[in-house]
Amino acid sequence: MEEKKEMTALQKTQMYLENYREMERYIKDAISEVSQIDDISRYNISAERAFLQSIRECRAETVILFEHMNKALQSLKEDAEAAGEGYKYDVLEMVYIKGMSYEDVTRETGCGKNSPKKWCKAMIPKLSIKLFGAKALDNTSICSENKNNLNKTG
Repeated sequence: MEEKKEMTALQKTQMYLENYREMERYIKDAISEVSQIDDISRYNISAERAFLQSIRECRAETVILFEHMNKALQSLKEDAEAAGEGYKYDVLEMVYIKGMSYEDVTRETGCGKNSPKKWCKAMIPKLSIKLFGAKALDNTSICSENKNNLNKTG
């Protein structure tokens, strides 16, 4: 049987940033209540109640993660500005929050061709710490220690 590898905090941070806009859309657009359905008479809603509950739970988890990310991003912005590196945070925001390409960022800011990617790479580890705390400093998988210990004893 193939063992599924857990992601590191850095990898999860990268994945969360890459999907930031999609999570925002999901929070806004997820259909989790019967009242959100226009032509309710076309569906057998009683059979769908459990599924709607599942969507509500997924949406709630997404909202919590999204708000945690926003708080971490705000803290990162404040730290970057205090260190005189607000431009690095601005580029991270342009790429991941606004969805701009590195080329578009280069044109808009007038920076070098490779700078946006380098600046994002510099910001992501700092954001990772704000999202995952001390666990981000460890290069091992997130939440996998207990599973590994269980696998060794089981």
